[in-house]
Amino acid sequence: MIESSLETQIAKLAQSMGFVLYDIAWVKENEQNILRVSLTKPYDDSKALRPHITLDECALFSTALSPLLDVALKQSQAYHLEVSSPGLERTLKKPQHFALSIGEEVCVTLKDKSVIEGILCACDEESISLENAPNIPLAEIKKVKTLFRFNA
Repeated sequence: MIESSLETQIAKLAQSMGFVLYDIAWVKENEQNILRVSLTKPYDDSKALRPHITLDECALFSTALSPLLDVALKQSQAYHLEVSSPGLERTLKKPQHFALSIGEEVCVTLKDKSVIEGILCACDEESISLENAPNIPLAEIKKVKTLFRFNA
């Protein structure tokens, strides 16, 4: 678990480099501790699609972040740092995830097992709105993920 003060510092570093901190997660895979940091870029209304993080940008951020983590996590167990984009198709869990995905196509699975697809238009603390389904209460949602469709 990342302390909120460290998460705030990482978010500020990301912002200073033109990125948005999407998520941070500690995971354990094959007996290795991994700190996963996901970045995105701010949405630009003048472009049709959200700009995506490149591999070079991930490497640049990783290099900038490492000294901060060396100090903040010096008492922690050994870990590997992974910096990446959250991906084209990703699960939306936090209010920030919804806010960063406005304008994108999503698939909403409701607790009653029905599925709604559409463009995410708005979100607040209690609901989300799609262009074809306004005001879906968060309490009725089982899962939301972004969709990516190839145009042939």
